[in-house]
Amino acid sequence: MSTLWILLLVVLFATLATAYASAVRSSALRRRFEALGKILGRPMEEILRHVGEPHRRAKPHAGREILEWRRINFHVVLTFTDGICDGVDYEAA
Repeated sequence: MSTLWILLLVVLFATLATAYASAVRSSALRRRFEALGKILGRPMEEILRHVGEPHRRAKPHAGREILEWRRINFHVVLTFTDGICDGVDYEAA
């Protein structure tokens, strides 16, 4: 019976540690975006330098690119035309 309790405690600890790590990563990404301030009109390279590589990139047509950053409890989608940010298409925290 004690082995079962130890196993349950290990699983509980691992779950809590994973949740905490995810929350820290989400919070850090949100703070990096907030530190940028106004992003409209900023070059893509500058935004990528500050917040890091996106989770997903899409090029719907020439000159247009959509970048998406996704973490647990934080999600941002930006659109770019010719490498310049058109603004935030979606944000959820």
